[in-house]
Amino acid sequence: MEIRNLLPGEVEAARQLLIDNGWNNRVGSAERFARLVANSQHVVVAVDKGEIVGFARALCDDVSDGFLSMVVVAPSHRRQGIGRALVRQVMGNDPDITWVLRAARSSEAAFFGQLGFTPSMVAMERRRP
Repeated sequence: MEIRNLLPGEVEAARQLLIDNGWNNRVGSAERFARLVANSQHVVVAVDKGEIVGFARALCDDVSDGFLSMVVVAPSHRRQGIGRALVRQVMGNDPDITWVLRAARSSEAAFFGQLGFTPSMVAMERRRP
């Protein structure tokens, strides 16, 4: 298992992993996803025997604030520490960066809680129409 940056030739395989795991609405067309990846400061994947089995991305100024987004692991590879490794890789080790995310399901909240995230009552969001 290898955790590393997404390579340009792997964008469609990463998109397919996300689609296969229920992220259709967020991923969109190949062109939209390519823009999403290109505009993310950090994009990492988990690769097992040449297959992308995990994905995570982050928007970050690399100084103060970061937003963790789209952490996905293929069902066949869950509960093996891959999600945790993806999050750690994409976040790096800078203690001065405050990371935020939006966990949509209680299972996600539990997972991210194990990584040190805590619920916040001050977050606000503006949903897309």
